[in-house]
Amino acid sequence: MWVRIREIAFPVDQVEQVIAHVRDTTVARYCGETYRGSRLLVDRPNGAALEVSYWQTEQGARDDGAGSGVDPTGVPGGSVLRTRYYELGIDAG
Repeated sequence: MWVRIREIAFPVDQVEQVIAHVRDTTVARYCGETYRGSRLLVDRPNGAALEVSYWQTEQGARDDGAGSGVDPTGVPGGSVLRTRYYELGIDAG
């Protein structure tokens, strides 16, 4: 399993709009056999979040349409600060 983590920033007064956009637009466009799920970790006071998505293959994580031109924050002034890819080493719960 592979994990893609995108660190995003946005104006602090736009947090609810970012959550709705990620849920309704960003996650909704993920598709294919390799997509396994998503999480959004939000730091409300600092206007930051980690969008974490899970993929069966590394190629799926990299080729999910992230370059499709869809703004992952959905708000003016929002941006992706960095994107990282990791192989999932432990999945405990």
